Amino acid sequence: MASGPTSKHCLDMTKDHLVQALHEHFDKDKDGFLNFKEIGALQEATSGDAMTENQYVMVCRTLQCQPGQGISLTALRLTYAAEGTSAEEDYTKVFGKSAKEVKSKEQHTDDIYEVGDGGVDISS
Repeated sequence: MASGPTSKHCLDMTKDHLVQALHEHFDKDKDGFLNFKEIGALQEATSGDAMTENQYVMVCRTLQCQPGQGISLTALRLTYAAEGTSAEEDYTKVFGKSAKEVKSKEQHTDDIYEVGDGGVDISS
C-alpha cells in the first residue's frame, strides 16, 4: 500500500463512509440523530452490551449533544476517532461484510476504461 497523505486520506474516507453507514442504519426515524433507543441498538449490535439512560446522557454531554435530540453523525465520527474503537469491526458486525469489501467495490466503480482510439469512457 502506498504511503503519504493521499493514501491516508483514502483510508479516512473509507472509514468516514463506514461511520455514515452505521449512523444511517441505526437512525430509524431518519432525523439525523441517534436517540437513546437507536444508539443503544448500535451499542448492543457491536459490543453486546446494553446502554443505560445514565450512560446515554453522559455520552451526549461528553460529545456536546442534547440528550433529547441525540447523537449526530459528527459526534459519532468523534466517537470512532477515539483509540480503542473500530468502525471497520463494527461495520462488519452489523452488515456482515468487511470494510475491505466495501472499499474494493468503491474503487471498482471509480475505474476509468479506455475505449476506441484514445477515447476514455468514464462511466461506471
